[in-house]
Amino acid sequence: MPLTLTRPRRVLRGTVPVALAVVTALGLNVAMTTSASANINDGYISGSGAFADDWDDEGTLARGYPGTYSNATCLWQKVLYADGYLLNSEVDGVFGTTTEAATSNWQRARGLEPDGIVGKLTFAKAGDKLRDLTGDGKVETYDGSSVDITVVRNSSGRYEFSEGISTHVASYTSRTCA
Repeated sequence: MPLTLTRPRRVLRGTVPVALAVVTALGLNVAMTTSASANINDGYISGSGAFADDWDDEGTLARGYPGTYSNATCLWQKVLYADGYLLNSEVDGVFGTTTEAATSNWQRARGLEPDGIVGKLTFAKAGDKLRDLTGDGKVETYDGSSVDITVVRNSSGRYEFSEGISTHVASYTSRTCA
């Protein structure tokens, strides 16, 4: 009987440290692979560091989603306008059927799933067209197929876009654009 009691203790003594090491390693691995996400929960289209991947981790824009009526939608519509898929007069900050159809056409032309939903892959593809034309390391332009639009990452890391003489922060939770 004492042999039976000591044996499980030995197994337990040897197993617990290994199990703790595995859990710790997994926890650290998760912490190391999880990046700061600039998504809809942050409230803004944003980024930090080099701007090349700023839009790779944005939230989703689509009909019926949070952000359907927002400046984030307005910025997306400006992208569609810059690439020739919407008229400037259709940029209103409402993700409706016209924006959904234009998004599908934009996605199809770029080899993406034409689902009309602006998810991470669609945002990332658009983010590839952000440009630093002045050479100062800061983004100031979306290089559209039809026209370029002014898109700037401000000192807080939030993206702003111009609409006439007005500038708007690309927020998922407010709509101040047309």
